Parts: sequence; structure tokens; C-alpha cells
Amino acid sequence: MKGTEKQTLFFQPTFGNKPECIVGRDGEIASFVHGLKEPIGSRERCTLFLGQRGMGKTALLLELEDRASQNGFLAVRATAHEGLAEEIIEQIQLKGSAFFKEDRKRITGVNAGAFGFSFGLTFSEETRKQFGFRAKMSMLCDRLAEKGKGILMLIDEVRTSPEMREIAASYQELVGDGKNIAIAMAGLPHAVSGILNDKVLTFLNRANKVRLGLLSLSSIEAYFEHAFTSLGIGFSDEIIKQAAERTSGIPYMMQLLGYYIVQFTRTSHAIDEDTLCKAGEAAIEDMENNVFLPILSPLSDSDRFYLQAMAEQGEIISVPKLMEKLGNKAPSFQQYRRRLIDAGIVESPRRGELVFAVPHLAEYLRKEPLL
Repeated sequence: MKGTEKQTLFFQPTFGNKPECIVGRDGEIASFVHGLKEPIGSRERCTLFLGQRGMGKTALLLELEDRASQNGFLAVRATAHEGLAEEIIEQIQLKGSAFFKEDRKRITGVNAGAFGFSFGLTFSEETRKQFGFRAKMSMLCDRLAEKGKGILMLIDEVRTSPEMREIAASYQELVGDGKNIAIAMAGLPHAVSGILNDKVLTFLNRANKVRLGLLSLSSIEAYFEHAFTSLGIGFSDEIIKQAAERTSGIPYMMQLLGYYIVQFTRTSHAIDEDTLCKAGEAAIEDMENNVFLPILSPLSDSDRFYLQAMAEQGEIISVPKLMEKLGNKAPSFQQYRRRLIDAGIVESPRRGELVFAVPHLAEYLRKEPLL
């Protein structure tokens, strides 16, 4: 295996890619896979993963896709967008066709009408025109059950939309009909909050909700040691500790820092203080462009005003001190505090205190003021 190919096994700092190992999410993965083995309708079979950008939501869905395929499920993955329902149907038909290779003879007449398929997982023309998403999914569930397969829908970047309502409502009905189906969704906290507050989708409040937070530094240290040893890159215990600390527990930052360390050690084959510093600076720049800016761009001017005032206090914000500083703006603070918490930008660990949910964001705001 070439060096560049080997490197990509360990560090994939591009959104949408899956590295060799999903670090620090063993519990979440095991819980979901266990749910697939539970009876139809199990709470773990309907899971919402919430997390800010950079917390590894997409990589986790990719891992669940692989694990589900190993456990008797046909897993299809899509990003929420217009045409999502039709894409899910098409992916099931495309991926599931491998289980019906022997069924190539076109079924016509009465059989086609009875089964709803012309061959394999291809719908008859009558079925394709006459039935909607739920009915087609029911037929596909039954057809795949003949091969001992269930269906897992993996939906990334979920948000409230008519199609999302149709898919979620159909899932509830299919479970009620006893179909072997599961669903895992991932999204930003404020987007998922919108779905949970949707009157049509109230049943999702009973779904298993998993907040993807920061990774432990010990798990990152262990992964760095494994990756750099495998790549033939020298390091000291102190350098590995400093590298893990620079990530602040952010999965994306771990991937970025590891990637740049490998790039900057191509000739020296060892990590020193200077290499770590340069890799850290490059990783932070990518974090600012790919994580911080997208987090901040949807905010209103008022959101930005209050967020900037918080950032000036540092990573930990004393609410009484902030209210005093805001003066005549203080009465409106609670409204925007709730909005920023719902968006997953700040958290309230204890009464009278707020903290930034995304490490380095306060520092970035002080360096690059929003207003």
C-alpha cells in the first residue's frame, strides 16, 4: 500500500469521508447496532444524532451503514434535500438488486399487478404511477424480507420540510405495520429542534436522542499513537499529549491536525515542537473556514450582538456580569440566550453560567468581531 493511501486510512479531514476508525463513539455505535437486533419498534431503531459541525455526525452515519449491512440490513444514506423520498426509494432498488440477480425474467400480467414489481425490486409501471412513498416502502420491506433483509434509512443534515414529514410519518406507520425498518438521522441542534417541535412529527420526541459531544483527550492520544506508529512517524509521549490537547476534543480538529502533521513530517519522519505548531496553525485556519463561519452565518444581527458580548468574557460567561455590562440591552438577553442554546452554540452547565459549546469559538470571535 502506498504511503498516501495508507495515510487516508487514518486521517480524512474532508467532510463526508470516513476514517479508518471512529474514535470515542463505541457506545453510540454499539447501542444502535443492539437496537437493530431488538424487536421492531425498539426506541434505538429510531435515533437522532445532534451535534455541531465538526463533531463527526456524517462519519458516524457512514460507520452505522457498514455495521447495519453486517447485521442483515440494507442501509441507504442520503442528505436531506428536495427529492429525498424518491432518492431513498431509488437507492433501495439499486443496492437491493444484488439480492435478486436470479430474478431477471420479466413478470407480466396478473403476477405483476399482484406483487407490484416487474422484476427484482423494479416496480411495475402501474405501481410506480399509482402509489406513494409509504406504500412503495411497504412493498420493498416485504420483498427484501424474502431475502432476510431489513431496511435502514440514514438521513444527514435533517431539517423540517414536507418530505421529511412524509418520511418520518411513513416510518411510524411502517413500524405499526410490523415492517423490519429502522432510521437514523443526524443534524445541527437547531435543525433537529425544529423537527421535534413540528406537530406532525411529535412521535420523534420518543426517539432515542444522542448528543455528540467532545471526545476524551485520552482516546485521541491513543489514536494518534496508533496512527503515527503505523505510518512510521516518530514522536515522544509529550508531543502526543500536546497534539491531543490542541484538538480540544473536536473530532474534525483531530482529523485536521493529524493530516497536517503527516504532511509536515514527510522529510523528517518525526514530530517536533515546530512541526506541531505549524500543523496546529493550519488546522485552526481550516476550522475557522469550515466550522466557525458556517455556524455563525445563519445568525441574526441581534444573535451576533449578544454572542459577541459573551465572547468578550471568555469561554465561561457569568450571566450576572454579562447582564450588568449589557445595560439597557439586558431585558432582551433571555430571548437570545435561548436561541443560541437551541442552536448548540452555547450551553448552560449551571445556573447563572454559560459556556461556548464549540472550543476556540470565543477566541475566534475576539479575533474576528462579528459587528
